Amino acid sequence: MTSIANRLERLERHPSRAAWWCQKLALFCLPFLAMVVIGHKIGAIDTIPTFWMLGLGFVLLMTSLIAGGQAFYELWTYGHQGGLKASAGVMLSLVLLTPYLWVAFNVYRLPQLHDISTDLVQPPSFENALEDRTSQMNAIREPSPQDAKRQLAAYPRVSARRYPLGAGRVFKTAAELIADRGWTILTTETEQGEARIDEEGSGLVAEPTVTSDGRPINIPIPLSRPIILENAPDEAPSQEFEAQQVSPVGRDANLEAAELDERYIEAVAFSFVFGFESDVVLRLIEEDEGTLVDMRSVSRFGQHDLGANARLVEGFMADLDDALQGLNQGR
Repeated sequence: MTSIANRLERLERHPSRAAWWCQKLALFCLPFLAMVVIGHKIGAIDTIPTFWMLGLGFVLLMTSLIAGGQAFYELWTYGHQGGLKASAGVMLSLVLLTPYLWVAFNVYRLPQLHDISTDLVQPPSFENALEDRTSQMNAIREPSPQDAKRQLAAYPRVSARRYPLGAGRVFKTAAELIADRGWTILTTETEQGEARIDEEGSGLVAEPTVTSDGRPINIPIPLSRPIILENAPDEAPSQEFEAQQVSPVGRDANLEAAELDERYIEAVAFSFVFGFESDVVLRLIEEDEGTLVDMRSVSRFGQHDLGANARLVEGFMADLDDALQGLNQGR
């Protein structure tokens, strides 16, 4: 009788605790990571705690996979119960780990950059953004020669534009594109109505626009930078044109910035999923035959932007090309 009881005990299938932990950890990570994403998106969680919480989520998901491996071993060796739980936990963990794998892949294939500019010799400078940043954020510095080489090799399509239009016309269109994206525009202290407004609307102070949450904003020209307030010429060629791309290093060294009409727009852009912040500045320089537009985007947090700033600059410049092309055709 004793031997029969021992045999029956060996044949009895015990539930696997490893399978239970595998499923529970995976199920916990699903709302946890969703809470982190939504919390940062709406501003309830700061960026640095978000990074730590994402790291915790990664550790929990890897623990779930390890527990799943242990559960399969027990199922195969001892015949324990829990195969469905372990399978469900492993599959859910792998799905939730997909974004982490995407990040790792981009860290491997892309250079470690967080500052992208269409002008690597004299990148557009920030002014208002400096007052909106904290010591925990990435410092805004001039690009090093090594960083410039990395950008040119990885993002050859990041380039400035030269349009056969007046600076006021281009300024207005660029500001409207920024407002349409819901970016937060950083303005100067100029009171509404004080900045000069030309017939092209380059001041945009008397015609306030709104951000994505409906708050009115003004877009005056920063008066603390070298700028000439004469009205930009309203004449533009009536035929179709293609924006001329300008190399980040192929600039005319003889141009003196102090002698040119420079206009700036500074804004804070947000990533689509998490809402991570990047400081953006556009510099418009009026030339004899048109307007040169440069753009710079700097991530506020993280030493690796995973290519986000380059995509931001390329996308904005492409939309600016389309908007000015349509504007010119409609004249």
